[in-house]
Amino acid sequence: MDKPIPLHQLRRCIQVLKKLLHRACCLDLPKEEDAPSQYLGLSLISASAKVMRDLYDRSSRKPLCLPKLWIIDDLLECEIRRCDSFDDYERLLSLPILRICPFLVSFKRRLKLFERIVTTNRILIQGQNNPNPFVMDSGLKPGIPVRIMRGRVLEDGLATMSKLGRNMRKRIVVHYLNEAGAQEAGVDIGGLFKEFWTDLCAIAFDPNYALFRVTEGAGNCMYPNPASGAAHGALHVTLFEFLGRILGKALYEGITIHPRFAHFFLSFLRGDYNFLHMLPDLSTMDPVLYNNLMYLKSYDGDAEDLCLTFTVANDDFGGNREIQLIPNGSNVSVTNLNKQRYIGLVAKHYVCDRLKEQSQAFTRGLWDVIERPWLCLFNEPELQVLISGPSGGKIDIYDMKSNTRYAGGFTSIDRTVHRFWKVFSSLSSEQQGLLLRFVTSCERPPPLGFASMNPPFTIQRIGILRDGDRLPTAATCFNTLKLPTYSSEKIMKERLVYAIESGTGFELS
Repeated sequence: MDKPIPLHQLRRCIQVLKKLLHRACCLDLPKEEDAPSQYLGLSLISASAKVMRDLYDRSSRKPLCLPKLWIIDDLLECEIRRCDSFDDYERLLSLPILRICPFLVSFKRRLKLFERIVTTNRILIQGQNNPNPFVMDSGLKPGIPVRIMRGRVLEDGLATMSKLGRNMRKRIVVHYLNEAGAQEAGVDIGGLFKEFWTDLCAIAFDPNYALFRVTEGAGNCMYPNPASGAAHGALHVTLFEFLGRILGKALYEGITIHPRFAHFFLSFLRGDYNFLHMLPDLSTMDPVLYNNLMYLKSYDGDAEDLCLTFTVANDDFGGNREIQLIPNGSNVSVTNLNKQRYIGLVAKHYVCDRLKEQSQAFTRGLWDVIERPWLCLFNEPELQVLISGPSGGKIDIYDMKSNTRYAGGFTSIDRTVHRFWKVFSSLSSEQQGLLLRFVTSCERPPPLGFASMNPPFTIQRIGILRDGDRLPTAATCFNTLKLPTYSSEKIMKERLVYAIESGTGFELS
């Protein structure tokens, strides 16, 4: 075709194929006795599903239409409501609609299904915290103890958890040590672990650690450093596998973390990278190389004049090694006849081949904790929301306020509560994140919003006689801010900012 299909026609195709797939997967399921006569219909469904997946994949990179155009209203709502156990929720993943075209189900409903699958599985393995303070049995199963010194989060984490494998799903009980080596007073029934895991993720995914790089052409998104072997030796594969488990454990425990990953790397994590997108992905990774390849593609003269061969140079960490793209590639010149093949091989080398070992190790670690079918519910941008939360981590104050619970004598109309929300609104985005972390150990809101936070975000009244009597404190296990009744908005802001920026753990008084 000389011209691409107009957008309005693509949208019409999406509407027609959506109805066809919905009818095939939910309404007109074939019976076993009719199987021999269903070959044509099944072939049509298969072809339609492939076209829709390709369109949805394309739309995940550059939207073709509004999200609601893909969705069938109320799809799977009743089925999810009827489930009450891990087996029930996981059984839904075998439904044709979720195997063939999960995008017909609203993103929020798929998020809820993922959350219920993970939560019910976690309760089976770890037990469940008993909210009744008068019951001696906490309800939690014995966990794996981990001793962590503040300032050595990554080193101690690697030493104690690098070989846990699938046992990473078990409860991990964190004991923090202060600088003197003495154990801090906090008892971990969830909050300390969240704090530790957030710190561990921030360090492990730091590009300065030489395991990850950031894209040069789009949004500073992360992908595995192809030179990680030179920086960390043979240990780098083990490190990537461990980092995969770190990400998996964060998803498993409902902890939102900072890293924003490149689109192509998120495809690797789902296990279904589309090689048709190698060139667009290369443009985000290395815009200069992409522009050079586009120049070669449109070059009108004789490509042999450019003196190119089927090789690329690897100059990581100052070295200079020639890599053959095909056997004996250094003796094969790039010509007008083979330049398209050369462009494809260069893109494949930089986007896929250089990262293969690291990506496979990371994915193995991730799938140790989070099953691949659970991840296949989402496309790449949706998976990023699952990892880092919505809206780049910005806090929706209205959502937070609407889903906050009050305790200790506070009500939503209390003067101190009113001051708190005025102070919170006046804080910078970074300070709001620090306050949320101070209370919940996570500085990003949950993917499903504060309504899904468990336990709910809570503000508890602490009565004081003088403003200097107490600083704000928190019970991170119960997502509770213990807020003294300060006499003014100015003093409350000073005390809150001091508390959230002190970074002193349980030594704060």
